[in-house]
Amino acid sequence: MHVLKGERMCIQNKLLVACAALAAGEFAASRVPMLSEAWPVVACGVLLAAVFGFALSVRGWPAVALALAGAALFFGASLAQARVCRGSPWLREARARPHAAPTRPAWAAVRRDFARRAALGIAHDPELVRLNRAILLGARTSLSPRLRRTFVESGTIHVFAISGLHVMAVVRVLVFLLQALFVPRRLVGVAAVPLLWGYVALIGSPPSAVRAAAMASLGCLAPAFGRRPNGIVAWSLTFLGVYGSRPALIVDVGCGLSFAVMLAILVVCDRLRDRPEGWGKLLAVTAAAWAAGVPIAAHVFGRVTPGGLLANLALIPAAGVTVYAGALGLLASFVSEPLAAHLNGLSALFTKAMVVLSEGVARLPGANVDVPNWSVLLCAEWYCALALVLALGGLAKRRTAAF
Repeated sequence: MHVLKGERMCIQNKLLVACAALAAGEFAASRVPMLSEAWPVVACGVLLAAVFGFALSVRGWPAVALALAGAALFFGASLAQARVCRGSPWLREARARPHAAPTRPAWAAVRRDFARRAALGIAHDPELVRLNRAILLGARTSLSPRLRRTFVESGTIHVFAISGLHVMAVVRVLVFLLQALFVPRRLVGVAAVPLLWGYVALIGSPPSAVRAAAMASLGCLAPAFGRRPNGIVAWSLTFLGVYGSRPALIVDVGCGLSFAVMLAILVVCDRLRDRPEGWGKLLAVTAAAWAAGVPIAAHVFGRVTPGGLLANLALIPAAGVTVYAGALGLLASFVSEPLAAHLNGLSALFTKAMVVLSEGVARLPGANVDVPNWSVLLCAEWYCALALVLALGGLAKRRTAAF
């Protein structure tokens, strides 16, 4: 048992180092956009250095080589997306975000149909309709400026970014329905994966949803191959796949925030896996997610939201019910629109609770603090401090177990 655990930790650590090396290389490349003009020479030199590094059996060289390869990938991608380099430095310029592919007419018609189904039973309240569509279908542009400001100031705007919370709810609903259709247990995950990616395509394939769907797919497929799902390994493989195939995303705020928060949640859940479920565990996970997002929000927006730590304790469970009920309502609408209307009403009830909670937290003194935009160095120091806290916590846990 201890040998297997040690091997698992070794694999996790190697993958996390590889992710850090790739991100460091791409980030460094994004800070020197002038090199993109001579990108073929730079890319060739960097790739040669990477190959030379892998050829050496010196400790640490593979990570250095991977960082150099990441820089080469970014410079290569900058030829087709020169505006990405012009938009540096990291995470600051909104125009640096890659544009989504144009929507095909067929997909547009499907989205309109799902938007109609999401409004069944609550069409009398346009604001609730917009909120439900934003949470379920990622249509955040339909939110009114007042509501957007309320959720931003309370530190809860993340519930409208289609990511882990939404994707896992959709996966569980799909698994429940497939099991009800007598799909063999071992093949349920395999059958759920294409349906999940259909949902991601439906909402426009935002980076955060792609990340969550890729991780969920690895978890769903693991039992079919006789493997146990491992969240950190799935996160690492997804990170390498996303940033390896689309290095320009290193300057995308939403993608970076999604990966940072998800890693914090996974690490804390891994440390607390032996603890019983309860408010203590929820508080730890919420605090980890909040702490992981603080530097990015402070660096990009110049804002820290301590109120989000309090609000998310109640808002995340409420958002979970909203997504579950809304997803079931969308699926039920193909069988019975009255049933879908009742499920949408339940979803809207918890959506109202989320709005009331966010408005209350936003009015609390000190819930939302404007700060000077954090430097990259200060963000790095914050994350190093978090890593130190986790390391000390693990050391204390091992000492307690020894006694």
